[in-house]
Amino acid sequence: MDKSYEYQVGGSLSARDPTYIDRAADATLYQALRDRSFCYVLTSRQMGKSSLRLRTRHRLEAANEGRCAAIDLARIGSHQVTPTQWYQGLAYDLVRKFRLQHPRDLPYWWQQLGELSPVQKLSQFIETVLLPAFADEPLFIFLDEIDSVRGLNFAVDDFFGLVRFCYNARAENAAYRRLTWALFGVATPRDLVTDVGQTPFNVGQAIHLPGFSLTEAAPLTTGLIDLARRPEPVLAEVLNWTGGQPFLTQKVCCLLRRTQRDRPIPAGQEAPVVAELVRARLLTNWEAQDEPEHLRTIRDRLTMVPQRSGRLLSLYQRLLSHEQLKADGSPDQSELKLSGIAIEQQGYLQVTNRIYPAVFDHDWIARCLAHQRPYAAALGAWVASSHQDESRLLMGQALSEALQWAGDKSLSDLDYRFLSASQEWDAKMVRLELEAQEKANQMLAAAQRKATQIIWLGYLSLGTCLVIAVVALLVSLRR
Repeated sequence: MDKSYEYQVGGSLSARDPTYIDRAADATLYQALRDRSFCYVLTSRQMGKSSLRLRTRHRLEAANEGRCAAIDLARIGSHQVTPTQWYQGLAYDLVRKFRLQHPRDLPYWWQQLGELSPVQKLSQFIETVLLPAFADEPLFIFLDEIDSVRGLNFAVDDFFGLVRFCYNARAENAAYRRLTWALFGVATPRDLVTDVGQTPFNVGQAIHLPGFSLTEAAPLTTGLIDLARRPEPVLAEVLNWTGGQPFLTQKVCCLLRRTQRDRPIPAGQEAPVVAELVRARLLTNWEAQDEPEHLRTIRDRLTMVPQRSGRLLSLYQRLLSHEQLKADGSPDQSELKLSGIAIEQQGYLQVTNRIYPAVFDHDWIARCLAHQRPYAAALGAWVASSHQDESRLLMGQALSEALQWAGDKSLSDLDYRFLSASQEWDAKMVRLELEAQEKANQMLAAAQRKATQIIWLGYLSLGTCLVIAVVALLVSLRR
């Protein structure tokens, strides 16, 4: 066994790592940056974004295409960071990564700009310090973990407006033609910029980063040669489980290398050996074996925001039920893709691979939803009755509490149908109760009228009898 060949599970791969897999995205990003296009790679975690960034930077520098600065925005921080600290921190990292002279002069230079806003100061830094420092060289700025800006307690639309300005300024200032930005992170453009007028994403090029195809992943068979008589079918079975997801593909290959080193896989046994490994080392007691963390990240992404997790889980539940969902770019679908559990294929949404639904199955969804919904039992009984058993619907105080709980949440269509049916049923019961009460009141009124009539008839009868008696008495007295 070649002990120098090791699969890497998690983390960024170095530019020369033998397990790095070239994908179509590599060529697309490299050429787009050479063409000075603003590029962005926004996808789920552990898809190889940082490795792609490292590889592309290495290619640009090796080909003398220009100078590169790669900045991890998570390093600047987000919690309790002021706008001045964030923008000046970004400027400082640009100084450091481009190796500008006298980085300690930056705070003084920054302060000398007086009352200008932080974004204006960063803009001035780029135009009057950074670009003139390399008058004849293209400059590439790679910003990783761009989604970290969502944790800032101030809006960063102005920053993205600055990125857009650097692109638009090329028409008037040739120096900006040498400056190219590339952003990497787990977000959608809608997540990052609220002001459409400030967004740079409608003038940039999105770089799509799908999982490995079998052809692309072929170099990974190098580490399987000593483990199997036919390494290619082994790799094909790995991809059959992982769907080409980079982290999982590397992990399964790594586990094979550890567990099969003393017992090579016989020809024809590739599928059962890989299946048994996946079940034993990934699926069984998955939370304890999820190291480095991957499946727990997906779980948390789906459930961490109560206001929308119900809708995400219900959307995922529809995918598990093999319902065809046309990709529509909606926020819910985008969030499901960012979790990593779903991908878009030929215009439709589908589950990414076989491992995810084996972990996050229907029972798991039911447990999550039952934990969240205060009316889970009633909803389950209503669904089980094919939505016919109205006695399972909510009424009165239970309905009021359910509506209050649902008020600030984005729920599934099933939830809203149930709540709507409950409201209609509650209104119907109230209406029937009012009608019954009105009928009872009418009956009571009628009975009272009849009793009154009887009483008056009694009075009349008594009066008649008295009159007859008096008349009779008078007649007898006259005699």
